[in-house]
Amino acid sequence: MATLEDQQKLIEVLKFTPRTYKISLWGYGGEKVMGTVEREAWDYCMDNQVDLSDISWNNDAADDMELDADRLPFLPGSWYECDNLAHVNGVNKNAGTLQIEDEHGETVVEASLDSFDGCSNDSIEWECDNEVWVGQSPEGTVVFIGSSNEKGTFFEGEIELTEPFDITKLTLQYDDIDGEELVNAVTYNGEDIDNWGGSTDGKSSDFTMCLVKENGEWENYEPEEKDWGHPEYGTSPSTWEKSKTFKFNKQKPTIPGYYSCTWRHYGTTYGSAYWDGENFGEWEYGKFNTIADVVSWSGYTWDTSSWVNQPPEPVDLECEDKTCGWVGKGEERIEDPNYDSHCPKCNGIEFNWIDYDPDTKEGRTNRKKYCREWDPEESLKRIIG
Repeated sequence: MATLEDQQKLIEVLKFTPRTYKISLWGYGGEKVMGTVEREAWDYCMDNQVDLSDISWNNDAADDMELDADRLPFLPGSWYECDNLAHVNGVNKNAGTLQIEDEHGETVVEASLDSFDGCSNDSIEWECDNEVWVGQSPEGTVVFIGSSNEKGTFFEGEIELTEPFDITKLTLQYDDIDGEELVNAVTYNGEDIDNWGGSTDGKSSDFTMCLVKENGEWENYEPEEKDWGHPEYGTSPSTWEKSKTFKFNKQKPTIPGYYSCTWRHYGTTYGSAYWDGENFGEWEYGKFNTIADVVSWSGYTWDTSSWVNQPPEPVDLECEDKTCGWVGKGEERIEDPNYDSHCPKCNGIEFNWIDYDPDTKEGRTNRKKYCREWDPEESLKRIIG
């Protein structure tokens, strides 16, 4: 015979209007894989100083870098297929949020996942589907670990209930990959909830290999950075030493080196490009790739082959009080105990930056007013110290 408590629960169920609940998991997480690779791949990548990031996203990396694709840990661009040990896509257990809404959009539950410790009577259940660690592999094994780190919603699904929602019937399933716990599935009262997929944005990625040693220790893959022989970037010019902007179809640079450029490539692109004496281009894996449709360029106003050639830096600030008239450099201001900077002449605290943009009338006027010509003795003293 049913107890009074059982009868009361039955009455509550019969009185309950069926409802649809939406379950979401959002926050930080991503896609993570772990797989074993041949020792030959480790040695080949180490000998050729391969940056795993270069081959992970670029399908043409082997051709671009003149590498043997068959000797790499995975086919270029397909890092996610090196997954014979683990493969999961989900929200991080320590950086995610569980949200449950009823059919009216009212929030029933919203809390960080790490707040559900599983110890209280009103908590969700946790279930680990797969746990794998680098040190579990036999000595001599090479293990690849790759991850795409993302932010957004990793799980969205619905459940239809004929009785009040009970959070203790909710189970979150996760995989533990070398210490990172990613939640990737949800069940309610033993029934799987279909995931619509959600929506995430990529933030970063990490790729490495580990060579397992004895006693579960391992060596991380850390090849030396390969020197491709590219010309080195210099510092970008300050506004006061930046040349005016030249139209490429009317005037070309005379000295090889890096310049600030604009070019047309699916719209207008701004960036640094190298002038080899005939064309602008970009260096990649030891190759010079010409840039077409360069519109304009700018460089320095002085010969950067030696710092001796650099003109003296002009003043950069003026006191906002026009009756004061002080102009000078930022470091000449007086700092009080509250770290506020004061004019050394009138003790004011408001300043204006002096514009030296060569493409504006104001900038050109200030250049004539404040910039000085190159002084070889002063430059030499500045370098020697």
